[in-house]
Amino acid sequence: MLNFDEPIIMLMVLPFLITIIGHALFRFFAGEGLGHSLANSSLTIAFLITLLLFYGIPSIPIRTNTDQLFLICMISLCFGFLQDRYPKINFLSPHVHIALMILVVFWIYANNGTFPVPRGNLFALAYITIISIILFLKLEDIQYNDLQAPVSLFWAAVGLFVVSKGSDIPLSENLMMILISALGTYLILNFPKPKFPFGASALYPGYLIVLSVAMQMFNVDPSLWLSLLLLITIFYSENILNLLPQDYKTPIVRLLLPAIPIAFAWIFS
Repeated sequence: MLNFDEPIIMLMVLPFLITIIGHALFRFFAGEGLGHSLANSSLTIAFLITLLLFYGIPSIPIRTNTDQLFLICMISLCFGFLQDRYPKINFLSPHVHIALMILVVFWIYANNGTFPVPRGNLFALAYITIISIILFLKLEDIQYNDLQAPVSLFWAAVGLFVVSKGSDIPLSENLMMILISALGTYLILNFPKPKFPFGASALYPGYLIVLSVAMQMFNVDPSLWLSLLLLITIFYSENILNLLPQDYKTPIVRLLLPAIPIAFAWIFS
């Protein structure tokens, strides 16, 4: 009998079950085509429900990082769902994506920092904004390439979990456990052949969860900057793989390649 009062059950098993049920419901009610396209939102819904049950209803005005993250996920899920449902909708252009990314970065900072922004923080915030936009555009570029985007986000979540565990940041550990479970379930449902596209409903919130947690970890312990930078290479695993000789481009190497930056990130955490 599952005891959902246990944190490990709540944070890992619950999102696993919700993601599976959500995929089944989208497939059943929306049909094979549209249902498959919209089913990716199930992993975001699983994250939101688990976050809601574990940390409670978010307060307005925002007081905690989890309150803010809940709203970020909810808003980005709505944007993503619209794009998955109406892929040619005009106001969801790349320029809007970049503008939203900048707003999110400053919103995350505003919940923990002060205004006007100190000079030292301003440069750090500028670097974070540039990196966040580059990585987001990278994920959009590989969004539909053989599950590269969800695999990258999954390994990034694993990396953040390992670093947060090594640095004793419980909030980040818990959030990454939920995301790892939801993304892992999505990948299991797409094994051995992808069936459910990784649309904007999962890409936008999934990336913003990773970004939010990374910024929160940096705010708690700025000395983690090197570990967080090392984790960026996860998003370029396929590019690194293409530089290797053909004999090394095996499924095992592809699977284990992201473990290298994660190991170094843990060492420096």
